[in-house]
Amino acid sequence: MGPEDSLENLLQTNNHLSILRYIRAHKLREPHLVVRHGTLLLNISPSGEFSRRKLVSSSLGDAEKLSALEQLCMSSLDVGNLPLAESCLDALLLAGGNANGATTTGATPLITKESTRYRKLLALCLESTSDYDGALKIYDALLKENPANSHAARRKYCILAARANDIAASSSSISQWEESSSGAQLQAYSALNDYLQHHPGEVTAWNEMAEFCLSRSDYKGAAYCYEEVILACPLDSDVHTKLGEVYATIGGIDNLKLARKHLAQALNLNGGNLRGVWSLVAVAESYLEEVEKLAGGKGGSRGISKELEEESVAVAKELILHCGEKLMGFYKGSGRRLEKVVEQVLKDCSEAL
Repeated sequence: MGPEDSLENLLQTNNHLSILRYIRAHKLREPHLVVRHGTLLLNISPSGEFSRRKLVSSSLGDAEKLSALEQLCMSSLDVGNLPLAESCLDALLLAGGNANGATTTGATPLITKESTRYRKLLALCLESTSDYDGALKIYDALLKENPANSHAARRKYCILAARANDIAASSSSISQWEESSSGAQLQAYSALNDYLQHHPGEVTAWNEMAEFCLSRSDYKGAAYCYEEVILACPLDSDVHTKLGEVYATIGGIDNLKLARKHLAQALNLNGGNLRGVWSLVAVAESYLEEVEKLAGGKGGSRGISKELEEESVAVAKELILHCGEKLMGFYKGSGRRLEKVVEQVLKDCSEAL
């Protein structure tokens, strides 16, 4: 496989080994292709039957053979072919020189039932049969040996999060949901927290943690998590929108200013962000109400200079007018009734100025 090769060219030549290599190198998710060409390369039938003699005498090197078997095993699970995945596990032990628990040549086996790569695949097979407790035992053992094992930590969290969601879905009342799902949610939270401690740069995990914090009404925690996401994805309009809404929910002059800043950035990145426009209108209104409330209390607006306060108020009013025009442009031609409702809502906002 050379740099000029493409998957289409490799498929035309029917080069099974190069096809598997290409899919691995480019991290493609092509399970059907892997199953088709992997079974032909390794002399394993799609139903999972294989010849030990042919597998051992294959011209593939040990490392290439083991990589192909792992790839085939995971793709088999992806397409729901459990018999083939189980056969790949047996073939891994055989190809690794440990078919009967020991090698005939006296050399150290490349793969054993205690090796990490074998147990990782075994746990995935257990997950596919809904044996989540068995899979969790394996992942816990792997994490005990190596707390930084990202695969085991991710899979453990996925199992616990799915279990918490299933409990919540099967609950018939709010009180029953609170009692039954609380423990499962805390287990999932603990697993995700442990993962982030060892992998603080994982953006997806921070996003998951933000969603979890929102479900528990922990808005300050959600804001912290979204700030971490923005560090890695500063040009994502949707994340800026979510963070702005979280700051607006927390409330207060400073948080409303932060909300306005992130929502403005969201619209700067994506002018068609309709949710961001509405949120910016709501935040500007909340800011004006907060300033008015503070100005009516003792000591004015908690020490804010009058010039700065007037400037911020003017910006908020200008934002409401600007966003109102933008929204009318969005809803123009969408139907007389809807357009009239939007116009009335924006008119109420403008009259409050």
